[in-house]
Amino acid sequence: MIATTPASGSSLNNLLLYHFLLVTAIALLILPFVTDNKIFELMLLLTMQIALTCISTLIGLSMKHRLNRNAVTFLFAIWMLVWCVHVN
Repeated sequence: MIATTPASGSSLNNLLLYHFLLVTAIALLILPFVTDNKIFELMLLLTMQIALTCISTLIGLSMKHRLNRNAVTFLFAIWMLVWCVHVN
């Protein structure tokens, strides 16, 4: 059921995975600047993850988001930025 293809042309499971990775990367970039408490940071990330992923996926579906080369390149660049920020 989740593998059906909406009007945007990308399957729903791919869109959900893309938005999950995007929300996780953005949260990992923002949360260290919000607080210094690592346990609070992890709990905030876990509690926000499902809701923000659902919201992001619904927005992507309403905008007829396609997973093309530019979207995947953007996701890769965000994750490289996460790696650079957290490598120290």
